[in-house]
Amino acid sequence: MAEPVDIRTKKIIPKIEQKFNKSSVLESLERNILSHWDTWGKFQQAWTNRAYKSYRDLDKYIVLIYLIKESWQKLAEKFQYQTMDEFYESEFVTIEKINLIQISNELNIPKETIRRKVNELQLDGILKREGKSIVFNRKGIETQKPEKSIDLLSAFIEKKSKMMGGQEWFGPAVTKLEIAEFVRKYFTIVWLRFFKLQIPFLTRHRNVFQDLETWIVWGNIALSHQYHLAKAAENELIQEPITIKSYFSNVTDVKIVRGINASSIADISHIPRATVIRKLKWLVKQDCIKKNKNLEYQMKKGGKLNKSIQDNFILNQNAVAEFLTDFFDYMKNSNFKL
Repeated sequence: MAEPVDIRTKKIIPKIEQKFNKSSVLESLERNILSHWDTWGKFQQAWTNRAYKSYRDLDKYIVLIYLIKESWQKLAEKFQYQTMDEFYESEFVTIEKINLIQISNELNIPKETIRRKVNELQLDGILKREGKSIVFNRKGIETQKPEKSIDLLSAFIEKKSKMMGGQEWFGPAVTKLEIAEFVRKYFTIVWLRFFKLQIPFLTRHRNVFQDLETWIVWGNIALSHQYHLAKAAENELIQEPITIKSYFSNVTDVKIVRGINASSIADISHIPRATVIRKLKWLVKQDCIKKNKNLEYQMKKGGKLNKSIQDNFILNQNAVAEFLTDFFDYMKNSNFKL
């Protein structure tokens, strides 16, 4: 049977034959859980910090990437794709028959909030509403050009590739340069899959922390603990092997002398210091962080949120493993070619 062809661009739409097993990828991540979570945590921190710096509103940002994801999904359903250059040369992108209730249900954000964020994006000149359709103009498309994000993601995937490289089931590792070139060539396919990882990931955190800014504040404290946990393991102070299920309890249990203060969190995240302080007070009330005598914040065992955070962590590891499995299948086990 012939491969499907995009009649407008004459491109052959690559066929994917999944060969990798998610359980093998997840097992590899678990064996290297400290280095894996360090690289993933730092990637997520950089990605979300850049998003906040650009939009100052992560609810608005998640609505924006959801809408762009929908446009790429429509392309995929027609057996079409675009390179990065082709997509960003577009004068406009139209999404037909947008359904605010559907967006609200998928993002777990009230419908009126979705409507307000869409209107704000329109006032920002990023999109315009035409009846039930939404149209992104060149400016709107350019606001989401992920040059730096591709660099960050390629570095992250390269590290996972080296982690699995050489194993019989995986074969040779791939380089950051090869990954970035692959992403740009099959851009709407790969970035659609990336958004399908990120949108539920962000939504789960929003559900636990009530808003994404609070999650970012908490995440800076968690990354500080992750650093100390890795040092403790390096110095052979951790007695039992760390698994995906035990990781979160190890992070909260690790002994640290210093924490991180509100000003440092504000500097790293670009969130105003007054907002950071308000979010820290809420987290203290939830009993999942504590403040020391130096006005620095640390994670705390127990508390109202920790069970939900731990459950999220396990779900997210599975989601990351699924994304990596799909990506390496795209790159290694399909007729997508550089």
